[in-house]
Amino acid sequence: MATSVLACSEGESATGEPITIAYITHNKCNRFHDLGREGARQASTELMATSARPVEVTVIDPECPELNADGKPTDPGDSCYFSRPQMAVLQEVINRKVDAISIDVFDGVCENDLINQAVDAGIKVVTYGGDAPASKRHTYYGMDNKAAAAFLMDALATLNGKTGKIAFQTMMDENADGGYTPTAAGTFVDRTAGFEEALAKYPDMTNAATLPCVCCDYEDPFCTQQAEKALEEAPEITGFFLSYSKLLGEPSLEDNAPLLTAKAKERKIHSVAFDTLPEYLGRMRDGYVDVLLGQKLFGWGYDTVMLAYDLVTTDRQVTPFTDAGWYVVCPNNLEEFERNTQAMDYRTPLSHCSLLP
Repeated sequence: MATSVLACSEGESATGEPITIAYITHNKCNRFHDLGREGARQASTELMATSARPVEVTVIDPECPELNADGKPTDPGDSCYFSRPQMAVLQEVINRKVDAISIDVFDGVCENDLINQAVDAGIKVVTYGGDAPASKRHTYYGMDNKAAAAFLMDALATLNGKTGKIAFQTMMDENADGGYTPTAAGTFVDRTAGFEEALAKYPDMTNAATLPCVCCDYEDPFCTQQAEKALEEAPEITGFFLSYSKLLGEPSLEDNAPLLTAKAKERKIHSVAFDTLPEYLGRMRDGYVDVLLGQKLFGWGYDTVMLAYDLVTTDRQVTPFTDAGWYVVCPNNLEEFERNTQAMDYRTPLSHCSLLP
């Protein structure tokens, strides 16, 4: 477990016991938390300057799950295996009696009881990214994944003239028999539901293949290979919907998917995908993805730390879902989004995506 205390207010007006906030990421292996950590730092800096009480914000990155040489869990029979490092961290901060927890939940089923334990102990809990909707957590900060997936499916339909065969790729877990099962994580369950419901509006479009993509080794081109294989078996596919977009971050895309990349550059294939990691933006510039729908990753840190602070200090009233919205990034506003990211300032709205109505 890697931890860092980001701020402790020492101003003359800051008196009394510190307000302690634990900001817990997925794990060290997750590429999505760089912006979230920066957001947490900025929130911590502001609170350091303005809070009437000292504030300690601790960023905690759980360890990556231990895997065998073949990349499989050391205990394949443990349904919560990949959640164990985060569960250990969660138990530790509960035992420390922190005032608030902001957490990207790895598995809402496995961690449900721990989150309830935290709330029962008087700890304010904000989830982001991944949620535990059946728990007592105070609010989930994030994107409406079902609505976002429907938006992306509509975008793909627009790009493809509302006709043709497409392929859908999502996060899956490998079974003991070598097969793949869609992850139980609520994020991807909701994205699948939104995709399927929106696809049903287009009678001349069909999903020709549902493809697995596995977490979290970005050096492994597994997801790319699955997409290339699908295209080899069904060359009539003209669109890809990437619910889990690790393919865009895998190495040597041209070497591992020559058919996919060639057709994309010829504009014979259109792709839409979630998330806006820097390397994904590079893939857009290369012509391999048309629309990226970005989560408010900076807000994962900034907004949730502020939410947690308000819950502790003002008993702020929140609804179970705090809608963060999303960014729509296309080639015409790509540079705008990159400038905002470099400045860590997303207050300037992006130009409308010229590919969409």
